[in-house]
Amino acid sequence: MADCARKGRTRDSMDKSITLPPDEIFRNLENAKRFAIDIGGSLTKLAYYSTVQHKVAKVRSFDHTAKETEGDPLYEISVQEEITARLHFIKFENTYIETCLDFIKDHLVNTETKVIKATGGGAYKFKELIEKKLRLKVDKEDEMTCLIKGCNFVLRNIPHEAFVYAKHADSEFRFQNTHPDIFPYLLINIGSGVSIVKVESEDKFERIGGSSIGGGTFWGLGALLTKTKRFDELLQLASRGQHSSVDMLVKDIYGGAYSSLGLTGDLIASSFGKSATTDKEFSKEDMAKSLLHMISNDIGQLACLYARLHNLSRVYFGGFFIRGHPVTMHTITYSINFFTKGEVQALFLRHEGYLGAIGAFLKGAEEDSPVGPCFRSPCPCAALAYVVMF
Repeated sequence: MADCARKGRTRDSMDKSITLPPDEIFRNLENAKRFAIDIGGSLTKLAYYSTVQHKVAKVRSFDHTAKETEGDPLYEISVQEEITARLHFIKFENTYIETCLDFIKDHLVNTETKVIKATGGGAYKFKELIEKKLRLKVDKEDEMTCLIKGCNFVLRNIPHEAFVYAKHADSEFRFQNTHPDIFPYLLINIGSGVSIVKVESEDKFERIGGSSIGGGTFWGLGALLTKTKRFDELLQLASRGQHSSVDMLVKDIYGGAYSSLGLTGDLIASSFGKSATTDKEFSKEDMAKSLLHMISNDIGQLACLYARLHNLSRVYFGGFFIRGHPVTMHTITYSINFFTKGEVQALFLRHEGYLGAIGAFLKGAEEDSPVGPCFRSPCPCAALAYVVMF
């Protein structure tokens, strides 16, 4: 029902499962200081800030250049207690919204908590339920504002937040360095549906398009086709499938490549095209793979069209649809490279699904510290900037 976001991973392990070891899930709840919630069409995302007290070894060197005495130590080691800030993430399926609220009530609500920062459509849909269950006031924040606020923050402050995926390269993941000049860019946020946002500055952005074919489509059609009800299980099925047994390829029509149009033989000509003419049963794995390709290709082409229309060369993908899944990232990257001839770059985000929750959290932190985010120590905003948030 719930799990934590990806922990900091190395380049070699970035394609692994998006889970934490069981003993690290929900850690530091006893020290939770603030939290925010983002309720979308399918998932509820929760971000909570806590402090961790730990021991740090400090080394002090001595200068022996003037006169060295035999037996004198060259350095001294002392152990000091330090407090470090962390931001943790949890997600729940909306089917289990009551369980999510029970979790918040049991672990995050204390005597000082009066208001819960909430964003997303569920902040309106579940407002009465939240206030009744938690006995807190729901302070609703605009969904798009929180989304862009969170995205701008991680792009500017989190090392190796954005990366390019190259399936056949020596290093599959090429991480981007943080840079203050991140504008303009296009954000393709893939949740239940797809929102396409042109971001020109910190406060200037516009939703310029969208699609109803998104993560909810993959989940819903995948459940109908495979009887598999869990999103991550559908992705696991897709990773084992062969889409060519279900999809009609260019070579199935022409016997090979269509060279004059630059179409390779292995290019998909018709998603699920073979299912109408082939009298056989298709495996769950193959159908899931075909479905994932179909939706990823559609989103990739849509991103290309909007990027070219608005003369944008950087396209970031957010939302919980991708989840670091290699097939999805490769398909989207291939689609964008194919249709733009490499002129537009597809970039993925390590905190893809929590941008709205981060934005809502920052809104609350700024209201607590009106003179600036670093008014308190340890500061939750600083925690975001200096700590890998997994």
